[in-house]
Amino acid sequence: MRAYEKSGKNSGISLIELIIVVSIMAVLVGVLTPVFMKYINRARKSKDVVTADQIARAVNTAFVDNPEAYDAFQKWTGMETTVHVMENGTDTSYKVYQVAASGKQGTTPYNSNCFNGGSSNFGNKEGSTGFYGVINRELGLSTREMNPAIIPKYVEPKVGAGPKAGYSYEKLDRWRIVKRKSDGRLEIWSAQPNPGGGYPIYRVWPDPDDIYKN
Repeated sequence: MRAYEKSGKNSGISLIELIIVVSIMAVLVGVLTPVFMKYINRARKSKDVVTADQIARAVNTAFVDNPEAYDAFQKWTGMETTVHVMENGTDTSYKVYQVAASGKQGTTPYNSNCFNGGSSNFGNKEGSTGFYGVINRELGLSTREMNPAIIPKYVEPKVGAGPKAGYSYEKLDRWRIVKRKSDGRLEIWSAQPNPGGGYPIYRVWPDPDDIYKN
């Protein structure tokens, strides 16, 4: 009986010990969380670089399969935007034409599941035919079913970059296919919702913004 009482008296954990354990865990969480988030963001950026490369390949396939789409792309003078990209620590700006955008999930059907645009020379606006149709098929995107895979993984907006006054600075939620105004070069950007269905924030292909190299 005494032996039982003695062992029972020493069992369990005291309040002080519990407080010490909780304090240690809190310190570890505080120290490890920033490191963990850094690795998560690095993985997200790597995924975006791969996705942007896939989009660029799909666009080039569209050009091969639809020569008229390439001609239309080169003649495209739609919405003009000044973009900013960090290159080796230097803020470089230039003008681009926004050719096509992938839509945010949960909006209208044609703007939710695929790349789309407004030019009849490129195919149907909802992205089912022509230039847009080839891109969507190459990427496995549907014009009818939700496909969250096309949403950028690194969604933080760039400080100092974004829509004009009156538009929100929401997190990135789509991709933009753009054409350089100066030389017609194809580029792939991750974009914010506004204005006009996707303001380009980070150049991801080719030559990604410095943020993707850190």
